[in-house]
Amino acid sequence: MLGLQLNVGDHICGFYRRPAERDEILIPFLVEGVRAGDTCTCVVDSCTPDEVLAAMAEQVDVGPPVAGSQLEVLDSDSTYLAGGGFLPERMLRFWEGRARQVPVPEGASFARNIGDMSWAHRNERVVGDLIGYESALNRIISNFPQVSLCLYDLTRCSGELIMDVLKTHPKALLGGMVIDNPYYLEPDEFLASRPARED
Repeated sequence: MLGLQLNVGDHICGFYRRPAERDEILIPFLVEGVRAGDTCTCVVDSCTPDEVLAAMAEQVDVGPPVAGSQLEVLDSDSTYLAGGGFLPERMLRFWEGRARQVPVPEGASFARNIGDMSWAHRNERVVGDLIGYESALNRIISNFPQVSLCLYDLTRCSGELIMDVLKTHPKALLGGMVIDNPYYLEPDEFLASRPARED
């Protein structure tokens, strides 16, 4: 999973079935980011931040980037579910704030964001909010020097959710390559395609 071709503004979805598959995506993405001088923010749910840092430490010294705020590994309870629930607007502000903190020496570095979206499966209602959030993220992601990779556990996703994930990510990770996603819909188009939800 080394050497992904990333472009600033990419919003990518990736899928995994087992923790080992998740880590084959997650760990190299962060390790390469640290080595490149990128600002890396990772939010995990199906493992702990300490487990991510321990796995990274086998390949790179994580102490300096953590101490210097170049690398931050967080859990879903303190981010996506802070305050006891998921508020899409809050998380959009969270990622925008992270991107604004990136130092840009001649535009060489950017923000690498990665989120393990397993937390959404705790509540069926949240899944609907999640997809709207994923679509809305496309409105802001290209405004800042960042790349965002969202990971989904296929064993917990319905076919409908998988299609919605594909419709809300312009790029997809497939076979170790980032490809243009033919199923992607622009936010306005995606919103218009959604049935009205009854509260």
